[in-house]
Amino acid sequence: MTSGDPSSARIAVLGTGLMGGPMARRLAKAGYKLTVWNRDATKAEALVADGAVIAPSPAEAVRDADVVFTMLTDGNAVGSVLFDSGVADAMKNGAVVVDTSSIAPPIAREHAARLGERGIRHLDAPVSGGVAGAEAGTLAIMAGGDAATTAPSATKASAFAASRFQTVSV
Repeated sequence: MTSGDPSSARIAVLGTGLMGGPMARRLAKAGYKLTVWNRDATKAEALVADGAVIAPSPAEAVRDADVVFTMLTDGNAVGSVLFDSGVADAMKNGAVVVDTSSIAPPIAREHAARLGERGIRHLDAPVSGGVAGAEAGTLAIMAGGDAATTAPSATKASAFAASRFQTVSV
């Protein structure tokens, strides 16, 4: 994992809709090297002006990423993007998936186990604060996962979250 220096960290955001778009914008404006993907690419286009690169597929978005934030509709969508769209296979060993989608804990644990088999770390990190919080950078993040994974991820998430990660081992 790279340091908290934005110039050294590569981040991908998968899902740039109402919540993911403002989160990605704040990461780009914080100086992170950002690649984004959305099922409807037009929802990602506005992020180019902020310095983001739009990837043609989720697997392309995560290549070389240190941290991948997901903000998708539900657990099925997250699983489909991670495992059916080639994301898990494209990610580098030691990278982190921070799933900010709101999904059921058993599904999050399954994702964590499957990613762990590939040497990829995982945080289940749903956010609270709505679109206004995403735009203002005041989201609260409730993270479940390994504390060693949380600290470096929290540094990056501080671009869109006012509250520090509250970590619970899962």
